[in-house]
Order: sequence, then structure tokens, then C-alpha cells
Amino acid sequence: MDPASPCIFTRGLDLAELPVRHGEGKFYTDEATLTRLMENNQVTLQYALPDGRPANGHFPDNPNGSIADIAGICDPTGRIFGLMPHPEAYNHWTNHPDWTRRREFERRGGPASQTGLPAGLQILKNAVDYV
Repeated sequence: MDPASPCIFTRGLDLAELPVRHGEGKFYTDEATLTRLMENNQVTLQYALPDGRPANGHFPDNPNGSIADIAGICDPTGRIFGLMPHPEAYNHWTNHPDWTRRREFERRGGPASQTGLPAGLQILKNAVDYV
């Protein structure tokens, strides 16, 4: 996530693990528009490796081949947000596909993997708080 982005939805988020429902569709634009979006910090989400490094177009970390690993953009005001992942599908820690494994890991003394709101719920909460 770009901390310099004007996007109201992604405020306070560094990394977010969000479900991708399919591999169809992808972000595509011409070079001039891509440059403008990047310069204006309007690229709000990018597909990444588990450690946060760019996916560099590699499947499955960039599941649909979006250019520049773009998963979400916003308008210059930060109030209009378009994205590929589905934050509404990760609104509780039990929505994560690994939740039973994570729960067992914590039960056996491992560190808590879920603290605070799940990223999907935080994105939606940020919008409500803005309004």
C-alpha cells in the first residue's frame, strides 16, 4: 500500500491479505496514464509476495497479470476506489482460508496472527469514518 496515497479506504494499512475471487480481468492502461497514476500516488494496492516485495507479474502472487501488479487505484481525491480483491470477503478472522491452522498455531503457543480488525473490515471502516 502507498502511504502517500490520498485514498481514504487504505489509510493506516501497510500490507493487506485480501481474497481474490477469480483470475479474470486485469488492470491495463497506456504508459502515460500509468505514469500519471504512479506520480500522483493513485495506485493504492499492488499484488505482492508474502513478504511485501512486488510480485513482478508472477503468478500466483499477481493472479491476473495486471500491469505493475496493480490491484487497486483511486481518483485524485481519494474518495473513489476501484480494486480487484474483495475486502468484503475478509471481514472476520474466520474468513481467512488458513484460519483453523492459525488458530491451532496460536493455541500451541505461537504469536497471535490476527490483531485488530481484518484488513477487509478496516478498508470499509475507513470509508465510514470518512463520511
